[in-house]
Amino acid sequence: MRALVLAAVVLVGGVAQADNRTEAIALFDQGLKEMKAGNYEKACKFFADSNTLVPDSGTKGSLARCYEKLGKLASSWVLWRELADLASSGELRKDAANQAAKLDPRVPKYVVKVGAPTPGLTVTINGKPINPTIAIPVPIDPGPVVALATAPDHQEWKADLKAAEGATLTIEIPALVAVVKDIVQPPPPPIVDNSKRRKRHIIGATVIGAGVAAVVVGGIFGVSARSKFDDAKQTCGGSIDSCDPDRLMEAQGQVDDSRKAANLSSIMFGAGGALVVTGVVIWITAPSLEKRGVAIAPAVEPGAAGFVVSGRF
Repeated sequence: MRALVLAAVVLVGGVAQADNRTEAIALFDQGLKEMKAGNYEKACKFFADSNTLVPDSGTKGSLARCYEKLGKLASSWVLWRELADLASSGELRKDAANQAAKLDPRVPKYVVKVGAPTPGLTVTINGKPINPTIAIPVPIDPGPVVALATAPDHQEWKADLKAAEGATLTIEIPALVAVVKDIVQPPPPPIVDNSKRRKRHIIGATVIGAGVAAVVVGGIFGVSARSKFDDAKQTCGGSIDSCDPDRLMEAQGQVDDSRKAANLSSIMFGAGGALVVTGVVIWITAPSLEKRGVAIAPAVEPGAAGFVVSGRF
């Protein structure tokens, strides 16, 4: 069984190789026809495809001649140099060396010179990466030459040049310009307008102060009321209920004065307490009032049971 499998593999491999050779011969013959007709670009494509399928010294030599006709002198020179080293016979190697030597003076070359070393520097010539540290002439086909140099965090450098037959092109790459990264500044702190808050605090403190003052005045009237009532008791001989009729009118006047002072004391105490509460409310609610734009219009009004504090919150 193993022998049968091995034979099958050899047979399949032989068939595939035969197919490749048949296709390579067809491509090569078509390349010869196109080159005789002067269609060098098509001819070179057929020769290259044929040599890719089945590498052959004869096909490579035909491709080298086709490249020369097409003007790709460096590409032709490289193929002749390869044949000079690897051709199957000494005669072919000698002929290839002569062809390369004859072509060498016409082949353009380029030299790269780097102005300043840049970390991560990458250089491409016509899209192909090269080693920028090799400062020796390198063969290149005549025509447009696009040199591109890049490096991380640096601006790229690009030059559109032209390689002329038999000339050496010097490509001088200047020092790449570093890219200045934008520094992201943190947003400025929000400007908080505390004028309304301060205004509320001033109003609250003023109202509280007025309330405290009213309470103090109420206390003074309370003391006065107590003092006048004591005077009435002394006028009556110690007791209002058993007052001497001759001094009753005088005692009555002192009692009336005491009641007036007591009423004023109650009013001032009520007003003072109400003002203190209102002032505290205004002070505490200042931030909320500032955000919502709420206006407070406190009012102290006399009511049936004392004083009423009103306002819009």
